[in-house]
Amino acid sequence: MELSAYKRCTNCDGEVTGDSDFCPHCGQITSEAISVFCARHPTAVAVAVCIICRQLVCRACALQKRGRWFCRDHAAVRVEQDWALVFESPDINDAELVKSILDSAGFHVVVRNFGPNTAVWEGGGDSLFSRQALNRLAKVFVPIPEYVEAERSCREWKDAGNV
Repeated sequence: MELSAYKRCTNCDGEVTGDSDFCPHCGQITSEAISVFCARHPTAVAVAVCIICRQLVCRACALQKRGRWFCRDHAAVRVEQDWALVFESPDINDAELVKSILDSAGFHVVVRNFGPNTAVWEGGGDSLFSRQALNRLAKVFVPIPEYVEAERSCREWKDAGNV
């Protein structure tokens, strides 16, 4: 696709393909989209798309947080840039295990501990830094479009008694 085929979202200024009906970064329905209706209220016009589950939402169902649209089911999902938090733990070993489970299932995964240094955790071994990092929550993020399936995988892992 050539660069001129992209446009800017009027809500978040993110890049959107010319043929897209909504912004994948914030969920804003583009002005070119035809009237679409809410997934839960079929007679109500949709104002946005939940960035997590991609369901159409009307004013009654939609929640906007930090410029992004969510359905009520996913309003509590923490989003950083274009990544969604799927797991967190004070135990870096649990986070690394979840990361490896999600990696092996084909998800794109980043593990971080968002403390003052916002360092990406890539192991670290037994050093002063790694022991200090253990005092912060290790957070496992996946790209927003992968969240629903990754969260399901994490839930199945937890339900099996692994955490």
